[in-house]
Amino acid sequence: MKHRDEALALDRDDPLASLRNQFAFHDGVIYLDGNSLGVPPKAAAARAASVIHGEWGEGLIRSWNTAGWFALPKRLGNKLGLGNKLGSLIGADKDKVFVTDTISSNLFKVLSAALKLANERDPKRRVIVSERSNFPSDLYIAQGLIDQLDRGYELRSGR
Repeated sequence: MKHRDEALALDRDDPLASLRNQFAFHDGVIYLDGNSLGVPPKAAAARAASVIHGEWGEGLIRSWNTAGWFALPKRLGNKLGLGNKLGSLIGADKDKVFVTDTISSNLFKVLSAALKLANERDPKRRVIVSERSNFPSDLYIAQGLIDQLDRGYELRSGR
């Protein structure tokens, strides 16, 4: 029974406990997956509807400017990097953190650019090395890019 009491005390003293009411939890559900598809905030549906009907539906392409879509990656990055608990973890200054595409999209972009640069510097180098514990989807992206370029590249992952 001591462990349960300790767990209840941790829950009671959790500095983030008050934020729980902002999320759409269902009674009786314990949800521990908070990475790519965490529990939605209660305000998310109304905000999404506002964006779809107002900013997108009414504002159309003008919303890139009028709704601040162009500045959004920097604005969100500054919220992560400045004067809050997360910011102190990453130690970022203003305008140094940007919220961007998915990791997969960014991996494709950076690997494409790296292969182009590497080909310009030394066209004989044709091996892409990845750690063996990489996400399978990351390896699929690298292999897909190799297949798309059709220049004799090879993907190797550690043993």
